[in-house]
Amino acid sequence: MTIIGGKKHLVWRLLCSDFLSNLATSLAAKIISLWFVLAVFGEERSVPWVSGFLTVIAVAQLLAGLFTGAVSDRHDPIATMTMACLVRAVASAGIIAILVFCPTGGLAAVLAVIALAVIEAMCDTAYLPAAASVSHRLADGQELVRLLGWLRFFALMGSMAGPILVGIGADRGWFAGTMALETVALLVAALILAPIRHSISRQTAGPAEGFWLAWKAGLRAMVGSESYQVMLPFAILEAVSSSALSMVAIYFFTATLHVSATWYGVWNALVAAGYATGYLTAPWLSERMRFFKLLALSNLAVSLLLAIISVTDSALVAVVVGFSFATSQGVLNPPFQTIFVQAVPSEKVGQAMSVFISVVGAVGALAVPLWGVVADTLARHQPTTGIDPYRTILLITVAVHAIMVVCALANRRVRAISID
Repeated sequence: MTIIGGKKHLVWRLLCSDFLSNLATSLAAKIISLWFVLAVFGEERSVPWVSGFLTVIAVAQLLAGLFTGAVSDRHDPIATMTMACLVRAVASAGIIAILVFCPTGGLAAVLAVIALAVIEAMCDTAYLPAAASVSHRLADGQELVRLLGWLRFFALMGSMAGPILVGIGADRGWFAGTMALETVALLVAALILAPIRHSISRQTAGPAEGFWLAWKAGLRAMVGSESYQVMLPFAILEAVSSSALSMVAIYFFTATLHVSATWYGVWNALVAAGYATGYLTAPWLSERMRFFKLLALSNLAVSLLLAIISVTDSALVAVVVGFSFATSQGVLNPPFQTIFVQAVPSEKVGQAMSVFISVVGAVGALAVPLWGVVADTLARHQPTTGIDPYRTILLITVAVHAIMVVCALANRRVRAISID
């Protein structure tokens, strides 16, 4: 990894903190959900509590994300990331205390855990926009693509490690002990970030400017950016497609291919490995082709590979092709994010990223129940129509990505976008 002169130590601290922050994020929600299932309510009674908990967390993140980026733009981004980690660590310590003293729950304990988890989730929404702001100040152009590729790789590794630790801890009933790993990870991330607090040039919105005025100005800058106007439909279609795939994957293996859930686990592992490969390959491809060609090529590959998965009767073929599918999707993420980061003034990057993530996340969240309705409708009529619901939904995602290929090649505004 080549980083612009004299900043390598800053980059490595940023990468390590990103790994630890994502490790902590992936630990918290999963261990709390398993505590509900295994220690508090039992499998049958836990369903509404787990679904309700995850819904509350998602709504809190979506709402907070509209504003936390603007907050990070008004302060030192490293300080914002450090404070986010510290507040999350304090909330995590509170959850640990509840798990230790109320191991089997109780209504008050459950509600307190949910409240503290909401605080963690809201603080987490401040971390990523601030990290994007730091990235923009460390690198630009193709160097930024490279840096974002490595950041996505380290974040993915953290997100993969968390569930493994959760599974080991939950099997042994170590709910508080597993939660303690989150606290430690967040404290170490804060310690890693603290020494470089003043190493990044400050390009923040003036404190004299009112928050709401600054927030509205940032929103106007984002909405008025041609790159945002052109690329947002692609991001929304991608969110719709991803929500479909995340919902149908397990049913495709268990109900369509009639194989054990182990294959679903293999799928997840290979898809994660594919994304990691894509993130690291992205800079090499981005340097060698214009963005619109990469956008079209990525979606063409994804469309063809999803088509293969949708028609195969072999679980082995599905998981192997799944690796290639994720790689094809992963190569687009760093240059896509670079386009967004460069589309707004440096002092508005945090707000732009957080609002964008909230909008796209909301679309994805709303799409999941709609895909569920489609799947249920097709499943009810399957005995008479013979149409497999999960293959059909996969074929719909093939069409979605094919539409994106046509738009990438035909839209002059897309063709004009470049990474400077």
